[in-house]
Formats: sequence, structure tokens, C-alpha cells
Amino acid sequence: MNSYKHEAVDQVLAGTPLRHLAETLSIAESLLGKWKRQHEQQSDDAFPGNGKQCDENTELRRLRQQPAQVTMERDL
Repeated sequence: MNSYKHEAVDQVLAGTPLRHLAETLSIAESLLGKWKRQHEQQSDDAFPGNGKQCDENTELRRLRQQPAQVTMERDL
């Protein structure tokens, strides 16, 4: 999990007002709210970044690459 986002969400969950923290971090309040919602919905899977993708995204990427692979094999 992206530690910057994780720490920001932890502060919001600990009671720091969203508006105040957003101003302190120089980010939009709506962005911080989005991070909070992602954390609440996905918990440990939120903010995959740094190469860690959720399983659905990995599978979707594999399925999108499959037709190109089949076409390439056919052409050979």
C-alpha cells in the first residue's frame, strides 16, 4: 500500500478533519475523500501501486493480451 496515502487515511480515521488534512498536505479534499473510500472498500488491497495490482486487473490485462498472442502465433 502506498505509505503516503495510507498515512493520510489513517490520520482521517483517527479524527483529523478531512478539510484540515487536505490543506496541510496540499491536496484536494475530494482526493483525500476518494482515498478514504478506497480504503474503506478495499482495505489492504487499496492503493496497489508499485507493481502490486489487484487480481481482477491482472486477469483483465492477461485476457486483453491473449488475442494479440494468438494472432502473432497464427502469423508465424
